[in-house]
Amino acid sequence: MSIKFNVNGFPYEVQPSDFPADITLNTFLREHLHLTATKFMCLEGGCGVCVCVIRRRNPTTGEVHTRAANSCLTLLNTCDDVDIVTDEGLGNKGSGYHPIQKRLAKMNGTQCGFCSPGFVMNMYGLLESKAGHVTMAEVEDAFGGNICRCTGYRPILDAMKSFATDSTISVPGECVDIEDSFELLCPRTGQCGSGGCSRATLSTQNDSHWHWPKSLADLFTALSQVSSNELYILVSGNTAHGAYRRSRDIKHFIDVNNVPELKQYSIESDHILLGANLTLTETMEIFRLAEQRAGFEYCAQLWQHFNLIANLPVRNNGTLAGNISTKKQYPHFASDIFITFETLDAHVLVHEHPGAQRVLTLLDYLHDTTPNLVIGGFLLRPYPTTKYLFNTYKILPRAQNVHAYVNAGFLIEWNDDQHHIVQSARICFGNLSPSFVHAVEVESLLVGRDLYDAATVSEAFERLEASLQVVEMPPEASPEYRHKLACSLFYKFLLWSAPEELVKKQKRSGGLLLERPLSSGSQTFETISKNYPVTQPVQKLEGLIQCSGEAPYMNDLLTTSNAVHCAFVTAKRVGATIEQIDPTPALRCKGVVAFYAAKDIPGVNNFNNASVLVVEPEEVFCSGRVKHYDQPLGVIAAVNHDLAVYAATLVQVTYANEQKKPILTSMNQVLASGESSRIVQMNKSNGENSTLKVPLAPGDVMGRGILELESQYHFTMEPQTTIVVPFEQGLQVWCATQWMDLTQYSIAAMLQLDASLVQLQVRRVGGAYGAKVTRCNQVACAAALVAHKLNRPARFVQTIESMMECNGKRYACRSDYDFVVRASGAISMLNNNFYEDAGCSLNENVVDFLTMPAVRNVYNLNATNFKVNGSAVVTDAPSSTWCRAPGTAEGIAMAEVQLEHIAFASKLDPADVRLVNLRPGNKMVQLLPRFLASTEYRQRRHDINAFNAQNRWRKRGIGLSLMEFPLATSIGYSYPTTVSIYHSDGSVVITHGGIEIGQGINTKAAQVAAFTLGLPLEKVRIESSNTVNGANAMVTANSMASEMIGLAVRKACDTLNKRLQPVRQALGPNATWKQIVERAWTQSILLIATDSYKVGDIPNYNIYGLCLTELEVDILTGNHLIRRVDILEDAGESLSPNIDVGQVEGAFVMGLGYYLNELLLYDRQTGRLLTNRTWNYHPPGAKDIPIDFRIELLQKNPNPVGFMRSKATGEPAFCLSVGVLFAMQHALQSARDDAGLPREWVRLGAPTTPETVVLNAGTEVQRFALK
Repeated sequence: MSIKFNVNGFPYEVQPSDFPADITLNTFLREHLHLTATKFMCLEGGCGVCVCVIRRRNPTTGEVHTRAANSCLTLLNTCDDVDIVTDEGLGNKGSGYHPIQKRLAKMNGTQCGFCSPGFVMNMYGLLESKAGHVTMAEVEDAFGGNICRCTGYRPILDAMKSFATDSTISVPGECVDIEDSFELLCPRTGQCGSGGCSRATLSTQNDSHWHWPKSLADLFTALSQVSSNELYILVSGNTAHGAYRRSRDIKHFIDVNNVPELKQYSIESDHILLGANLTLTETMEIFRLAEQRAGFEYCAQLWQHFNLIANLPVRNNGTLAGNISTKKQYPHFASDIFITFETLDAHVLVHEHPGAQRVLTLLDYLHDTTPNLVIGGFLLRPYPTTKYLFNTYKILPRAQNVHAYVNAGFLIEWNDDQHHIVQSARICFGNLSPSFVHAVEVESLLVGRDLYDAATVSEAFERLEASLQVVEMPPEASPEYRHKLACSLFYKFLLWSAPEELVKKQKRSGGLLLERPLSSGSQTFETISKNYPVTQPVQKLEGLIQCSGEAPYMNDLLTTSNAVHCAFVTAKRVGATIEQIDPTPALRCKGVVAFYAAKDIPGVNNFNNASVLVVEPEEVFCSGRVKHYDQPLGVIAAVNHDLAVYAATLVQVTYANEQKKPILTSMNQVLASGESSRIVQMNKSNGENSTLKVPLAPGDVMGRGILELESQYHFTMEPQTTIVVPFEQGLQVWCATQWMDLTQYSIAAMLQLDASLVQLQVRRVGGAYGAKVTRCNQVACAAALVAHKLNRPARFVQTIESMMECNGKRYACRSDYDFVVRASGAISMLNNNFYEDAGCSLNENVVDFLTMPAVRNVYNLNATNFKVNGSAVVTDAPSSTWCRAPGTAEGIAMAEVQLEHIAFASKLDPADVRLVNLRPGNKMVQLLPRFLASTEYRQRRHDINAFNAQNRWRKRGIGLSLMEFPLATSIGYSYPTTVSIYHSDGSVVITHGGIEIGQGINTKAAQVAAFTLGLPLEKVRIESSNTVNGANAMVTANSMASEMIGLAVRKACDTLNKRLQPVRQALGPNATWKQIVERAWTQSILLIATDSYKVGDIPNYNIYGLCLTELEVDILTGNHLIRRVDILEDAGESLSPNIDVGQVEGAFVMGLGYYLNELLLYDRQTGRLLTNRTWNYHPPGAKDIPIDFRIELLQKNPNPVGFMRSKATGEPAFCLSVGVLFAMQHALQSARDDAGLPREWVRLGAPTTPETVVLNAGTEVQRFALK
């Protein structure tokens, strides 16, 4: 028996016995059909790069439904009788591009491009599922499961919202209108089949069995074949795997997608029946129908709550029974379906066999141990609004696609017509502890009481506070926060439901959750037409093929069938010594080919051979003392990726000399431990004294503070990836690296080969931000070792868990500062002792190279009033590395926080304190007054203060941040570039030593070449970077490579122009370009020119920026909305304004993640990273960006020393995002004042999460009252 389905209209038939039982659709599409537009990253439905569209027939109605799906979660064997559409099938160069692809590219919605196909397919699924009729709100809501680290989302959302029926988005004229061109694709080989044929049980590769029941009776027949000692799973969407990994010991997979009894629903006057296998999306559609019926109005609130569960593709495929079954298996799972249904006293219809069913409460079902119990459906009863009050809550770490800090539901049955006296109550909370659900004491207290009576309210919170059972559940938020949050949610429920006259006016807004309106943005910049295509806002060169999935990345490269896949084996005992490694259990697994460790390396066991900023070797494989948890100690090679990852866990390691001292994964732990040997002072600003001291004058203000900025994971969408193919005497390497030269050298030194025998090629990299400067080399070296030893191709694609656990991240920073200022706010003394977390080695240290030049920022700080000392701290964590604006972001943040603190201590406006402290002659002296006026800063601050005075539980704040970003070009040693002209048609190709990582280096290079040679931009093409034409090229980092490559391109083009000049003169002014180059070729004039940037071609310069951030905070939950952001950035004469605006937006939003969302937590006992995947590490999503996002590139502002008068834009705007802390401080101070706390500075750092806000707001549960 076989499985049949269509992919992009073409029929396929597969035999399950040919594949592993749990092979995913993603693996099949990529590795067997070679449809690589569907990407591969988190493998848990949390990033969106794998999204495709699936059309599936409903077994009950026969209707075909179109839904976006995560192919990484969808099991191939559940795809029988479906149609699948991938990005290649949607549109391509052969059949023509789809409007979604074209519009996303044209509207600057792609940078690195790795996430673009997922966005395109999610949008297509939404449009087709709604027959092309969607609103802007529906569109903006649909991308919670699509992460983009590059763009900041604004241009993506604009492009997608332009397809909405109510769109107000301006669409470029080149984009064809949706009504004229949008077609819902139909399969070229017919529709989905009827689904009527029965299918036998089939065995798969690994001795497991798949069953495809077509009825409830078939389902129990399948269950009867499961012996008592075998594991089985009922499979529909497989979305639970995204939260809790499926056991490898499952022997029976039972696909329930075609069991009609489980897909039924009915809406009756006395109940709603929801079939167990209804997806969340289908359930939400039913809620929309049911909310119109008397007694079921509460379904409108269920829809709102379900809309916050996971993301659209997960809701499209995850089912009700799957969710509740997950809750049963994992009691600590914060199930929103469970908490909402339990609040409503929903019942579960279960089957023990086809003819026997019974009804259980949800809690009874969770504790029922009957074997082979099948959920048939859920029963919801009516709750008329005349008799009942209902609401639910879910408080998240970010806007979408994350499980709750705390979820809650409240149902009140009234005993009177006035809706005051309670007859019964259900008060339910989730994610407090695995066993706690009902606040029983409060439920019983409220019976017969007036819900809104002051005494009732007071006693209810007294009992609630005492009875809540909240336990530690790392990496969940602290028990203190979750306890307070649970109480706050019940308080919010009371404020929301109480009659208006019973609630104090200032408290009313506390009853509502923050509601986010549609986002929008504006982009203002200057173009200079005489320089076109330079300064022209052109489409990114690779934009269209990125949006269609035709742009290949490293893991898209095809290799021969004998290729092996690699995975790291890692150490688990920090401080211990590796005594013995036994790979035997792994090597026994069928398909595992080899294991290699440090002893197998023929050359140098070091993956970081950089000639700059490296002070010690970093081992490819740990050979002795373990420096951090999950330090790689070897590599497994196997015939497929999943097997390699699994086999790596089987290798047995024996340790000796286990460390008795505590494991110190953070600087604070080191500082508290007193281990001074771990603290390495890198730089003193002046003199020998560690601090300055000044006498106090009348009116002087003094203060001190601590700023703590934790680390940040780069979260590149493309994983660390290397493919190595043995070739002749050497190796061909395809590596996602920012620094080909270093990767080449590190591999060659490890294998004792000449560098010339290791040749790299890099077409593009799917996001980098510093993660692929040196950290990529550990993967590259491991893959190269395997390929070298086995003499067969090796592929190494790190999992997200492996990347987060093994690889270094941003330098964390701590600043201890104190100050004395005059009454005007002018600084008379500022001491700054700062520390930066180096991890387990001092390599790539940022302290003196990058942080020190930035700590003064734009301010008048000198030897007479400023003292700074910087130290690197060695911790038991992976060696830290560069991450977008490394060191500089921390230096500027320190200066800005210190100025903000000074303003607070002096009781002065933060803008005025900055004005009085600006360095004389600094560009900011002119820019700041203009910016304050254009953004209406003073009026807005006044209005915010007025708003805060009128609202107890909602607060707003505004934060100003300034930047002088020192761009250091001194390490740009060499950026070779070759420009070639083809005589046959005059087209031009460029290859260079830079790396396209999404920053637009290729587009800018092409613009420069077209301008210099006088050609249309379409005539210029960029080829892959490689270590032949790009030999010895320096790193693409520090925002500088685009300019340096541009300069090298211009040099080469100038050489070509000089060679062509005699031909031009001879042919006369009417000669065409084609004629000129054809004649030159006949005269043996070389039409290839190579040149390079060299140190000194572009001197160091400063980049200036200003930002004003306004936010609104819910003091009861800690959640916030960023209402508006204004950024003015000095980009000189932008070479490519669309690209530069995109860089500003993307860098700023990445900074918002750093300051608000992204929390890394380690196990204090073992040093293990607890937040190691999308389930628990949360970069910003599409609805976390500013609602009103205004970007201006400073106009009439040429850079006299920059290339073509431009400035870099890749990193600086990250530094401006620190202003969000000041807006939060502003809001928080108002809340603290209302709480009666003394006026004192609150230490806010990175990240300032909702937990930070609530625990610093001074809120006391005992004081919760309506009046």
